[in-house]
Amino acid sequence: MKEKYFKFSVGNMAYYIQGSGAPVVILHGWGQNFYSFKSIVEELKDRYLVIGVDFLGFGLSDEPSVPLKIQDYTFHLTTLLELLDIRNPSIIAHSFGGRIALHYASKNKVDKLLLTSSAGIKNKSIKKYFNIYKYKGLKRIYKLFSKKKYEDLIKNSGSNDYKKSSFIMKKTLSNIVGYSSIHDIKRIKAKTYLLWGINDDQTKFSECIKMNKLIKDSIIIPFYESGHFCYLEEKDKFIREVKTILEEN
Repeated sequence: MKEKYFKFSVGNMAYYIQGSGAPVVILHGWGQNFYSFKSIVEELKDRYLVIGVDFLGFGLSDEPSVPLKIQDYTFHLTTLLELLDIRNPSIIAHSFGGRIALHYASKNKVDKLLLTSSAGIKNKSIKKYFNIYKYKGLKRIYKLFSKKKYEDLIKNSGSNDYKKSSFIMKKTLSNIVGYSSIHDIKRIKAKTYLLWGINDDQTKFSECIKMNKLIKDSIIIPFYESGHFCYLEEKDKFIREVKTILEEN
């Protein structure tokens, strides 16, 4: 798959297009890129026009010159699909890509929405809120009285994705995580399939159940031997399920 590039004011975005037929858009998760779906593209390209991107900050795309929000990533996707004259696509989206797919589908016509371990439902727990307020409190104190402790706190706090990110991508990740997808989820009209590993420890299966309740026309397809990456961990089953879904009228 040879990449092409679309130039935005904040950076050049790599995109890929292969095959022919009804359009299928693939959106990767945080820290991933379109290449992680290579085996799935190979299975679909003979019957479908497959379009994918490396979101800004990932893969062969530029790191954005400023921190981005969900709205920015959705704008980039929308602009690209309009350029390619892609209308009413099916979308396969993983994790962070799911947030963008939900935002896009809440505003645009989508044939089928296939969400795999999609982000978008926030886990509300006392422990989580305690850790957030503790972090914010220490951050304020250290910023006033100890520059080194302040810098160490920021460097060593957060998820592995956050720790590994550059300054701009840390800000971007904070924007993404802070965005609530609930309003987008409630506006979804497309037939939606939730392909989810029951052992997922990042976007838990309980989040899948909540999403299923919020999206009227949705079906859960569980993967019993998978965690967060069922499209890799149970690749053959994932491909079978995707083909069956795409072939449905």
